[in-house]
Amino acid sequence: MNENIKAKIVLDSEFNGYRLTTMELNIPRFILAELTRHRVFSFSVSSSRAIPVRKMISNLQENHFIPQYWGQNQEGMIASKEIEPELREEAIKEWENAFNNALQSAWNLINLGVHKQITNRLLEPFSYCKVLITGTEWDNFFNLRCSKYAQPEMEELANKMKNAYLNSEP
Repeated sequence: MNENIKAKIVLDSEFNGYRLTTMELNIPRFILAELTRHRVFSFSVSSSRAIPVRKMISNLQENHFIPQYWGQNQEGMIASKEIEPELREEAIKEWENAFNNALQSAWNLINLGVHKQITNRLLEPFSYCKVLITGTEWDNFFNLRCSKYAQPEMEELANKMKNAYLNSEP
């Protein structure tokens, strides 16, 4: 379980017979496309273009995303089996190498005077972002994403969202 993946209700109300719920999420940026694929919601997402590169680097050095589940390569969209424990350790080392290389490249781009809107893109696979999500129709999302067939990080997020939703009243 990733303690940095979070979901909390910030507004829950009823309007014309519909439950209107807004949640604040903290998610690995790399699953953002999976989340925004659900077009029944309204989204507002923190922009990596707005964050100064040095601040982005500092935040990532304190807390960057590392996958919790290292699925074994196979056909299809979901890895049903995790790689062996010794390979998992090697995979984490490779992820950390990629992170450190991205940090070094970001510093190099800073020194070249490159704007944050480009430089921060190198850091996105390792970052978290804040999302405000609002909707009235949650059942289909929960049915699709609170599932072993979802990407593990998305499944964890969806379960936390569903728990927050079920424990809130308009």
